[in-house]
Amino acid sequence: MNKFTLQLMGAGSLTLMLSGCSVFFTDHSDDYQDQKPVVSTLEVPQGSASSKDTLVIPNETEIADLEPSKPFVTPRAPFVFYPMVAVGITEQDDAIEFLVPASKEKSKRIVADFLTALHGAGTPISTQTDDQITTVPFDFHPQGWWASLWSSVTRIHPAKTAFSFHFNEIEGKTLMRVQFRDEQQDVEPSGWISPDQNDDAYSVAIRLWGTIGRQLNQSSAYLSNRDDAASFPVWVDHKGIYSIRLGNNVSPSELEMTLSAAGIYIVPGVDPLLAPVPPEDVARIGDVVDFNIPVGKGEKQKLFNVYRRNLDDVSWEEREYPYKITHQKAGDFLVIDVSATDYPEVTSFHLVQRFVN
Repeated sequence: MNKFTLQLMGAGSLTLMLSGCSVFFTDHSDDYQDQKPVVSTLEVPQGSASSKDTLVIPNETEIADLEPSKPFVTPRAPFVFYPMVAVGITEQDDAIEFLVPASKEKSKRIVADFLTALHGAGTPISTQTDDQITTVPFDFHPQGWWASLWSSVTRIHPAKTAFSFHFNEIEGKTLMRVQFRDEQQDVEPSGWISPDQNDDAYSVAIRLWGTIGRQLNQSSAYLSNRDDAASFPVWVDHKGIYSIRLGNNVSPSELEMTLSAAGIYIVPGVDPLLAPVPPEDVARIGDVVDFNIPVGKGEKQKLFNVYRRNLDDVSWEEREYPYKITHQKAGDFLVIDVSATDYPEVTSFHLVQRFVN
């Protein structure tokens, strides 16, 4: 008997065995179709109320009708700006000076906390003495993988930014000098210069000015006093953007007088816009401008006229900015939108300084 015959006989035997099970076992799968339901009647005492299969809501007649629901709005903080203490700031040739109305120890503590938050993980301070703090180099523009590989091949590494803070206490106040320098691997570091020579360093110095003013204001540290109005008109948020406290119930005429006194102009139009220069001097896309090329010794030569395609080469003074008046418990605030600029903290600082000086 060959292998195929054995397989055929096995399959036939298995089929016969399975089909024969129904001969010995009764199939009860359809028995439920022949069953009759059992119906019973609930017997209740004489005079009882008839039962109803309904949902009973207590005091239903006293419940007001529901109003149509509105789209859910995520709750937000009522105000994100915090009051500041007046901190004097002066831009020197080789440094930016802060006149901090606090002791040297407190000023150093605020700077150390600020550097820790700016640096993140690790230690931001390289050396510290009684009157000076020097930081490690900060990398504000980290390299990608390819750029890092190219730097390893060419041995030309990007420059990083280090800061130096010098403290001198004078009559209960602290004169703090802020400087920076570029440090590059395998290259001798440059001398200490003013942060206004570098956009990243300048942005850090301006953010520090707001941090010091906020930390020194006690009302920003206690929730019970947060609504107190500060005498200094500049307020700051956690991102380093500033606003101006105008007062209470400021009228349009009072707003115009405040802007005029600060050298700020309202740009005519439907949208609320303001500018640090008269409206006719504001730079806009599409303006006809001169196309110049450098010819040496700081001089330029005009070739022809072109249409301005963007505002990349326009200074903050020649731009227009959207603004709004925010009404809060602490008063009315002028909030200027500077998000379109490359360094919003610096632009916001320059604008609010016109209301201080």
